[in-house]
Amino acid sequence: MKPERLSQRTWIDPKTGLEWQWDSPGEMTWQEALEYAKSLSLDGKNDWRLPTLAELESLLDRTRGRSDGRPLMREEVPFRDERSYWSSTTFERHTNNAWIAMFDGAYLLSYYKTNLYHVRCVRG
Repeated sequence: MKPERLSQRTWIDPKTGLEWQWDSPGEMTWQEALEYAKSLSLDGKNDWRLPTLAELESLLDRTRGRSDGRPLMREEVPFRDERSYWSSTTFERHTNNAWIAMFDGAYLLSYYKTNLYHVRCVRG
């Protein structure tokens, strides 16, 4: 069954209650991503933000995996791309880095905040 959109632009995760931006606006630096999220207005709501690493990770199903053991995206998540997304979480030991979720292999890694990665905002 195909997931239903709350609107043309958002989806509410039934597991966490978080409301997610449906489409990524593209790649940007971490600082640009923070500014984008702060200025985002969807469906009359303007309290969007960059998700934490834990919120991004909540989109993965850790109970099942691919043949290499890496987890898959949860079945009900409509974002079926395999891109890398910024989190709002700074890497504690190297504050010039922030955590990203790489959905092409379920990697959680930190990279320079000046790198370009995709953005998908959240609220809730």
